[in-house]
Amino acid sequence: MEREKLIKTVEAILRSAGYKTARLEFRGSCFDIVASRLVVLLFLKVVANIDTVTEEQAEDLKRLAKFFNASPLIVGLRSKNAELEEGVVYERFGIYALRPETLYDVLTNNELPAIFAERGGLYVRINGELLRELRERHGYSVNELAQLLGVSRKTLLNYERGEQAVSLEVAIRLEELFDEALAEPIDVLNARVEAKLDVKPESPLEKEVFERLKRLGLGLVKVKKAPFNAVSKGDEFRILTGIDERKTRSTVKRAEMVAEVGRIINSDGVFILEKTKTEVVKEVPIIPKESLREVRDADELIEMIEELKKEIKAKLFS
Repeated sequence: MEREKLIKTVEAILRSAGYKTARLEFRGSCFDIVASRLVVLLFLKVVANIDTVTEEQAEDLKRLAKFFNASPLIVGLRSKNAELEEGVVYERFGIYALRPETLYDVLTNNELPAIFAERGGLYVRINGELLRELRERHGYSVNELAQLLGVSRKTLLNYERGEQAVSLEVAIRLEELFDEALAEPIDVLNARVEAKLDVKPESPLEKEVFERLKRLGLGLVKVKKAPFNAVSKGDEFRILTGIDERKTRSTVKRAEMVAEVGRIINSDGVFILEKTKTEVVKEVPIIPKESLREVRDADELIEMIEELKKEIKAKLFS
């Protein structure tokens, strides 16, 4: 119940800030909400406890962010150790994590946080070049300022070179001393992450479909924790690709979710099954894998998807 309320809160924050959103209800998914506004695209995992996000979910989330040039975010209330603090950025497997209040400040008030949590306390990154200029302008030597701050000479030089984060206490002391802001904001809406994109298929059917799609000239990335099995792209389009042995209720539900996600990220969707009759679920075609034999290249695949959607629309309004 707590998580359900939290997801609704996060979605309301995004929409109030002018974002279009789609929400997933897919058990174990690597993201719960996808949101877009102008050039910003976000994949968000929403959990009460950020430590419940698994490494596998995080890796999938990073793959999607990398593939779509988006930012991944985790929104939560606490970790196993304590409540998350408002205005502080945390990290889980290389992904920024924050409270909904912090997200609200970022989206609504354009207030980027500067404080981040690491083992041992709270820290900030400061403008090292500005620190050096201020030190020299106020007539402090490296040794004098280091003694005043209670740090070593080497540590202060690391601050000035931008090679070391500054504890929150020292950062506050510096800003009080020089009466100038030194902390650098953390742009959580433009986070760029590294991701392993070469992930092997998990079943013979996935392997067969992946090979066929690659032969059509599509770039392809496997995703494990999402309603789709892979994301594919050509020169000017992207496809959320689901794969199943046969059509089930789960297949239909997943196709419906793919349609909603595709609407937000401007991507087509398709489900490829071992055997099935061709149909369309909310503008997502479900086709047998043999249909791929008739397709010569990626552009032809997109044409087939569009034609199937048009046929369904024509039947609905005839």
